[in-house]
Amino acid sequence: MNLGLAAGTILFVIGVLVGMAQLWFLPWSVETFVKIEMTLGGLLGIVVVVWYVVKEYREDKATRGGSRLDQ
Repeated sequence: MNLGLAAGTILFVIGVLVGMAQLWFLPWSVETFVKIEMTLGGLLGIVVVVWYVVKEYREDKATRGGSRLDQ
C-alpha cells in the first residue's frame, strides 16, 4: 500500500518543517503550535494504523486464499 506509506511520510515531513519554522521564525503562538503538532501527530497515527490494518487484511486474505508463494 504505497499510498499509506506516502501519506505517512508526507505528514512526518510536514511536522518536522512546522517544528523547524516555529524554532527559527516563531510564526505561531505556543498554543497554536502545539495544536498543529498534535493534529499532525494524530493524523499520522491514524494513517499508520489504517495502513497496518489494510496490510494485515491483505496478507490474511492471501494466506486463506492459497495465493502465497511459500505454499
